[in-house]
Amino acid sequence: MSKSFADLQFPFRKKAQEAYDEMMSDTKLKEMGVEKIAVSETKRELTVQMAYFARGRMPVDDVKAMYKAAGLYALSTEEAKTPNTWTLESKHIQGLAIDLVPVKNGVYWWSAPFPVWERMGEIGEAHGLTWGGRWKNQDCPHFQ
Repeated sequence: MSKSFADLQFPFRKKAQEAYDEMMSDTKLKEMGVEKIAVSETKRELTVQMAYFARGRMPVDDVKAMYKAAGLYALSTEEAKTPNTWTLESKHIQGLAIDLVPVKNGVYWWSAPFPVWERMGEIGEAHGLTWGGRWKNQDCPHFQ
């Protein structure tokens, strides 16, 4: 799993970099408590996508084994039972997606209020990206 803009395909890379740069300097985000924006993920290996897809669809022990084989963290039984992706055809595999996360108090702010994610989404969309926060199954950090 990569966190490098260099692993993204051009011209998507250029749009993603521009959106990220604007998010990093956005005064509205700073006013909402965002210290900076972190790149959580760019290009993803198929083994990682398959492990994510297995959650909630396969036996817990099999999901945990897939996570381990993919070099991911040791997830809890509850996490293994909870789906977190709905596709095996993620744009991450192609280098055409990025996950961006607000940082507060030096850590990823996964529980940021929706207006924080929405502002990030607006900035990404202004740079021609599709924001996962608009999807039925919201994926607020995701841009493609």
